Amino acid sequence: MRVASSFLPEDENNIYKKAVFRLMPELEGHELEADFLKKLVCPQCGQESASALVYRLNNNDSWKQLGETFKCCRCRDRDMLNLSMEKGLKEQSQLISERLMNDYFLLPEKLKGSGFKDYHETNPVTTVAKQRAISYVKTFLASEQDRYNLLIQGNPGTGKTHLCVAIARTLKEKGFIVGFLTTGQLLSKIKSTYNKASIITEENIFKDLKKLDLLILDDLGAEASGGNDDWRKSIIFEIVESRSGKPTIYTSNLTDQDLPMVVGERVFSRLYDNTRFIDLFTEDYRKKLRIK
Repeated sequence: MRVASSFLPEDENNIYKKAVFRLMPELEGHELEADFLKKLVCPQCGQESASALVYRLNNNDSWKQLGETFKCCRCRDRDMLNLSMEKGLKEQSQLISERLMNDYFLLPEKLKGSGFKDYHETNPVTTVAKQRAISYVKTFLASEQDRYNLLIQGNPGTGKTHLCVAIARTLKEKGFIVGFLTTGQLLSKIKSTYNKASIITEENIFKDLKKLDLLILDDLGAEASGGNDDWRKSIIFEIVESRSGKPTIYTSNLTDQDLPMVVGERVFSRLYDNTRFIDLFTEDYRKKLRIK
């Protein structure tokens, strides 16, 4: 009867030798002993339950440890659990990011591909506006502490939305969660939560707004036509308040004299907190481009 020696357990010393040779190929051909020490001090928890691979050459009395001490089983399990949880949190964060962008990144169809390169300066005012918009992006990327709000005011057709789209697309490509929509669109979203069939609440929307790295509210004041004026001003105030401490960009066709009457004094006052301004009250940007 033939013994199936290949099924017999391999000598532990040979297993450890193979491990040494695999980790230190330069020792191939040397006579050595190898062992796996246990009950060593765990480098993480300090308990005597860790282990390490050791070897010695030609029956030398001095054993050498190969690599670092292996953590104990409990610490390794804890590390694996933390890694798994971290991976789960990253995946969850990615899903939230995708949902927020889907719900709040609503670029105008005609400007979806617009950027700084195709924003044409038609006069000194638009040149300065473009420079300040680019500077805003650079500051945003350079330091979270130095970020600020931006209020872009100007008559219709001077390129306010174009500059905002350029800012939004640049930061989105850098991995930031950006919201872009008109004030009217945001108010409609909030109003739709009052429907009994809605699964989204007003509170959900305000929580979402706080999660955005940057919110761009286009055409502030244009929504002031009809409807409950007190409700509109109150909700806009809540929107602005929800972004306290987070950078927000507002655009408006209205002047400093007209804007307070439309959005309310409380909102207008908040708009000046940690805010810089871009003035685009100039000739119609689109009309100038058509003449070229």
